[in-house]
Amino acid sequence: MPHTRATLQDIIGRIHTVPSLPEVVTEVCRLVNEPSANAAHISGIMVKDAAMAAKMLRMVNSVYYGLKEPVRDLEAATRILGFKTIRSIALSISVINAFQQQSANFNMKAFWAHSAVTACLCRLVAAKAKLCDPELGFTIGLLKDVGKLILVENAPDELRAIIAVAREYRMAFHKAAHEVLDTDDAQVGAWLMEHWGMEPTIVNTVRDQFDLAQAADPQAGKLVAMCVFAEYLCALKKIRVSGNCDEPRLDPLVFGHLGLDKSALVEVMTVINDEVDNARQLLQLAG
Repeated sequence: MPHTRATLQDIIGRIHTVPSLPEVVTEVCRLVNEPSANAAHISGIMVKDAAMAAKMLRMVNSVYYGLKEPVRDLEAATRILGFKTIRSIALSISVINAFQQQSANFNMKAFWAHSAVTACLCRLVAAKAKLCDPELGFTIGLLKDVGKLILVENAPDELRAIIAVAREYRMAFHKAAHEVLDTDDAQVGAWLMEHWGMEPTIVNTVRDQFDLAQAADPQAGKLVAMCVFAEYLCALKKIRVSGNCDEPRLDPLVFGHLGLDKSALVEVMTVINDEVDNARQLLQLAG
């Protein structure tokens, strides 16, 4: 284990090439919250990347979105599904394809299965508890663990130590990370979200995802609670990331933040298998 712990800035300093989103996806993410944006404008940007546009149409017309009739172009898809769903689709395709590096110490297949299920669960919880737009919940769930992939690529020795500590002491990845580093994957992920120009809500939720006490206000607390709840459900179903070795436990404050009672856990658990199937379809379509 290193004597001097790497800080967030140390990790950032090691990155030779920061993973980037396609320019058209960055532009769509920027426009999605602008009142003046319209379907023609957003689709006009997407078609500049023919490969991305083709993948998006394939996803839109899949059983995953269940449209009654196929759509022929992205403008129609945007009108039917909405701007934020189109952003979810574009981000899913681009992020999953941006991180394909393999590591003997880290199971990438398990990582993306976990991220896809988390995204689907966050969308479900966001809708059920009326926390935020469900597609914002999906985006947060999809992106919240991406900081781990920066560590896979740029801190392999520390990553190996983190996973070893987590296994030996039955710890969560982020807690083991603080035994090895002066940062964790949530802080690294938040830095990447800022670099990508994501909205502050996403950046802050990714940064605070493990600690309800860090949430700046009640709305922020709700989104962190959503992440904690989704992570707990994944742990119950053993849909886990390398280095997450703790026993599933749920902070009882979560239900207060979400405005749900414990019966909601049972209700969500009844449909979690459907969300696992949805996540599997998502990965097949986006990959």
